[in-house]
Amino acid sequence: MKKDKRRSRIIVATAVFLAACVGLYAFIYVIPGISGALTRTVIVSYGNLRVTDETEAYLIRNEVVLSAGQTGTVSYYVNEGAKTRKGTKVLDIYPPNGSVTGYYSGYTGVVSYYIDGYEAYFSPERLTELDPAEFDDISIIPENTHRETVHAGEPLYKIVLDDVWYAVITVSEDRLFKYTTGAAVTLEFGDDSVPAYTTELLPKEEGWLVVIRTDKYYEPFATIRKTPLRVVTEDYQGLIIPNTAIAEEEGVQGVYVRDLTGEFHFTRIRVITTDGKDSLVYSGSFNETDSDGQQTKVNTVEIYDEILRHIEPEQGSESH
Repeated sequence: MKKDKRRSRIIVATAVFLAACVGLYAFIYVIPGISGALTRTVIVSYGNLRVTDETEAYLIRNEVVLSAGQTGTVSYYVNEGAKTRKGTKVLDIYPPNGSVTGYYSGYTGVVSYYIDGYEAYFSPERLTELDPAEFDDISIIPENTHRETVHAGEPLYKIVLDDVWYAVITVSEDRLFKYTTGAAVTLEFGDDSVPAYTTELLPKEEGWLVVIRTDKYYEPFATIRKTPLRVVTEDYQGLIIPNTAIAEEEGVQGVYVRDLTGEFHFTRIRVITTDGKDSLVYSGSFNETDSDGQQTKVNTVEIYDEILRHIEPEQGSESH
């Protein structure tokens, strides 16, 4: 009997200990997360807001493909991706019979041995003609033409003529708000980034075609045709508020700020940009111009203001 009682005490003590552990875990990790989601208010804070577009792009360059005039073995003098001046010897072809033939760059540009057959299709001259509906039927497999022997008529290499190149992407109507003609953007290829700007927004049957231009050198750009891409269209630092906190009164946007008495009052805001979830807004004040051209200073939210996190649809029509 004593052994049974002792065993029962051990079981009870173990159960209590485990229950305490579970309770402690919930207190530390679970409850704060739930309570944070249910919190009625949020503190306006300073932060970074990036508006990005995860997409797939086609790279467009001004390219000239050079083909072999004879069959033979090849000796190369220029590496892949190297910038060369006009007149630089790129390679020699040694035919089985006859004298060696040298191939020289006819242009100043970047040498690439990766050829996909779409150099003429994806050219700057055809930018406005490109149709996203055709892209699904295109199979792009770049071929490395760097080899020991070549046959007459086969492609040898290509020259990318200048430093200007383009990325074109297909954008649906619901993503178009991220892009503005003439606006600076950043192209992120994995860990590498390239500054650029949007030049055209072209309406097509299947959405929009966005054309982005850059003259910045990116080492693999001459070999890539189709690639995953992140476009950073806006990158700001400032006051961040959740979009759920934004209300509208008499046609103007604002949030409900708690004052020292605990009451909430409608305070106007001006949104600089949004990522669809949060918005970056002016801090302290902003200027508003009326129909007569007169400017008025409007006081707005400041850092550490406490605002209502969620605005009910009917609340935005009430006066506070």
